[in-house]
Amino acid sequence: MHTLEYSTEKKSTTSIFVSHDKQYFRELACGRKFVVISSENILKSYPEIFQDINLITIDDIESHKNLATIEDIIGKLAGFGVDRSFILIGIGGGIVCDITGFVAHIYMRGIRFGLVPTTLLALTDAAIGGKNGVNFGCNKNMIGSFDNPDFIVADSNFVQTLSEEQYMSGLGEVIKYALIGNGEILRILTDDKDKVLARDGATMQKVIGDAIRTKIEIVKQDPDDKGIRQILNFGHTIGHSIEITEGIPHGIAVVKGINAAIDISFKAGILPEKEAQFIKQLLIDFGYDISYHLGKKQFEALANDKKKENSHIRFVLLEGIGKPIIKNLTIDEIARLTE
Repeated sequence: MHTLEYSTEKKSTTSIFVSHDKQYFRELACGRKFVVISSENILKSYPEIFQDINLITIDDIESHKNLATIEDIIGKLAGFGVDRSFILIGIGGGIVCDITGFVAHIYMRGIRFGLVPTTLLALTDAAIGGKNGVNFGCNKNMIGSFDNPDFIVADSNFVQTLSEEQYMSGLGEVIKYALIGNGEILRILTDDKDKVLARDGATMQKVIGDAIRTKIEIVKQDPDDKGIRQILNFGHTIGHSIEITEGIPHGIAVVKGINAAIDISFKAGILPEKEAQFIKQLLIDFGYDISYHLGKKQFEALANDKKKENSHIRFVLLEGIGKPIIKNLTIDEIARLTE
């Protein structure tokens, strides 16, 4: 086991324990009383984790990532007699991690929390960095908070039991890191594609560790998402609009969003054609359907995107592989450049 740490001005140090002990969160509670939030799917897959604990289960689907679920959890916490001496622990994928962090932020004006991410998406993205949120209507993560957990237990072995769809969704976020600047992940994706697709243990432990370190370094520079951290939204603007309107898993929608961002970057004269084609082929080689269609519903979702200011959306494009830039684009410009 080894430990990574990061801290921001608003929060004491978050420790990330890269461990293969799925029960390690019990030690990290340090004798404090705790309640676990998880899902029925995780409970069925890993029943040994949940013995002798206070447990709240949720449906970890996007349509239940809302205020009704938050209210239900808060009622159950109150029923357990949870006070500020407790620690809340989320064990699950990105939805569980988001909901746990948000509930911890607002319950009794804030209680401590920790996370045990169980999907590739959560291990490399959702659990890291302190963004917590829920959806409102057709708007993704419209209501939320910035609050980092006290600890994260990162066990790469969880990826071995994911469905193919869950795994490929998480891999979409991994590819994002490669394209915005992590050259080592890009090397692994190009040189060891078969090992990545086969979920080779050593390869995935390396990929997950590199992804976590990349996000930590960016978050430390910009904890409030006002500057450089926005490059982590590469592929997410259009990706979110596709995800919320078509019901596509997050990371798979992000891949479509990446392809759209590449089209915009190339047509705007920012990204050379050779690099644009390389990226598209990389996505295809991993088996993704990179086609996308932006219609009325998708543009309505874009118009309500939380990154929109006045008539412009802050959009992450590429000048080259590893060279992200942020441009302000109107909806009309996005429509024209994705035709």
